[in-house]
Amino acid sequence: MASKLPMRIVRALAVCLLFGAACNGNREIGLEITVPSDLVATTAWFEVGAFKDATCAAVAPMLTNGVPEGATARVAFRREEAAGPKFGDIPNGKYAFAAVARDAECGVLARGCRETDVGAVSKVAIRMDAAEDDTGRCAVGASCQAAKCVPANDNADPSVGAGCSLELLGAGPLVNSAGGQGTLVSAPAIAATTTGFMIVYRELDPNGGGARLILLPIDSSGGALQAEKPGLPDRCANSDETDGVGLVVKGEEGMIALARAPCSGKPALELLNFKTTSEADPGLGVPTIGKFYVSSSPNDVRVTLGPARASALRPEGGLVVFTEGGVGRIANMDPAKGIVGPNGSFGGTKGITDAWVTANDKVLALLAVGVGGLPPSVGDAGVGDDEPIDPNEPQLRLLMLPSNTPITSINAAENTPRAPITFPGEWGSIATLGGRVIVLSDGSGPGRSVTYRAFDLGKGSPADTSGFSVEGAGKVTAGDVAILGNRAYFAALKQGAIALHVYDNASTTLTPRSSVSFARESRISAINTVRDGRISVAATPSRVAVAWTTAKVLGGNDPAGGYAVFGCTN
Repeated sequence: MASKLPMRIVRALAVCLLFGAACNGNREIGLEITVPSDLVATTAWFEVGAFKDATCAAVAPMLTNGVPEGATARVAFRREEAAGPKFGDIPNGKYAFAAVARDAECGVLARGCRETDVGAVSKVAIRMDAAEDDTGRCAVGASCQAAKCVPANDNADPSVGAGCSLELLGAGPLVNSAGGQGTLVSAPAIAATTTGFMIVYRELDPNGGGARLILLPIDSSGGALQAEKPGLPDRCANSDETDGVGLVVKGEEGMIALARAPCSGKPALELLNFKTTSEADPGLGVPTIGKFYVSSSPNDVRVTLGPARASALRPEGGLVVFTEGGVGRIANMDPAKGIVGPNGSFGGTKGITDAWVTANDKVLALLAVGVGGLPPSVGDAGVGDDEPIDPNEPQLRLLMLPSNTPITSINAAENTPRAPITFPGEWGSIATLGGRVIVLSDGSGPGRSVTYRAFDLGKGSPADTSGFSVEGAGKVTAGDVAILGNRAYFAALKQGAIALHVYDNASTTLTPRSSVSFARESRISAINTVRDGRISVAATPSRVAVAWTTAKVLGGNDPAGGYAVFGCTN
């Protein structure tokens, strides 16, 4: 049963709103919002969002820059309007109602939240308190329309990214978690689409809520569109699934790779086909779910996927890499059959904990991290730089091969077709441009929070090595890299901090172009809640987008994570 909730403003010392004439036999529901009297004159917009099955403890921290994306229903209207617009149809149930008052530049003046079961009350009263910080205000070139910042449309305007200005175009949270305390969240993956970007991640509720996959489309202005949330079968409450997901997109066709922990059956690799657009409205950018395939492991050994770069496309088709029993493996992604054998092995004969892949028409590059398990080196492999390698510490192992190399010829035990290049590192990510491969990893030099190394196919040592720092205390625990044109995009995450760095000249000697610290962007919420989450980055010719998760295991009031889209025109 749904209630239509029209709105009108009742003028008083404190601004009050009343939603709700009865319709279709439903009784009237009122909503009264109170704003501090000294803010009434400067209030230009009111913004109200209803979040079904959410709590104010979870929603309130995300109101810093206004009502976040993901509300069941949202409305915005000017203070001086005699009658507000309709709130829309919302199902009866329990909601967190969030309200924000904004000035003419979208600056947040006041905010408040109230939890209510709309089927059990006649009125919801929300008291708004003055905001302590100056947040939410639109950037130069953008305008405040319907309580949202709308970027300019001229690509020559720096607010849209000329010269890779990294002007923030839009940001928001990931989909509200369906679980409670202890919900497990995978690493996210993000890819560019014909209409913007697609974010994919998985969550599992150990309290009996099951597991689901989230496909969240983002438009090129940073707005979140309708998410698809298909359930995932054969999961148990104790299934430990915080590993990554694989994502590849070509045109409007996409494939997602998942690893299923052993539960009622054997561990398995799963593949989901999808389209990036709706068949009913192809221009909308809402995904269409396709066929789902399960490839059970022939043994009981756990399989896991690495974060951000577990899948890639080469001319011959899709590839996925995974770890199985301490060995890195590579297999084909077949949209008509699933993830199929035979497969190859790389990185070492034991001790591998994560694996990544990148490919194009020139090179197939495989990266693994682990301790030990390296057979004696043969061929033209080498040590990636001059740093000493402790055999008892984690090492990154990079294998660069011609793009058309059959995966059955890749054998870690025999070091074929060649031995890997090794260098220190606890985590990594990888991207390619022509015959150039760039590896991002944890910092290993003076003043570096992260290190990048640029390798060329057929060479055993890096052509370029450097890095950058990320603001704040603590160690960077996750990162990702993407390349588009001749530009490299690096995203890095540590507790309470996320940064994006863009470099020119990816094919030669990398040169810093621009960077942004997310904690300094007032419109990006909840960065202070980030702990051991993971991160992914993708780019188009005019945009760069970053998606992240808050933690592997969520607390009761944690957001699942967030995303941000920046202007960066090539």
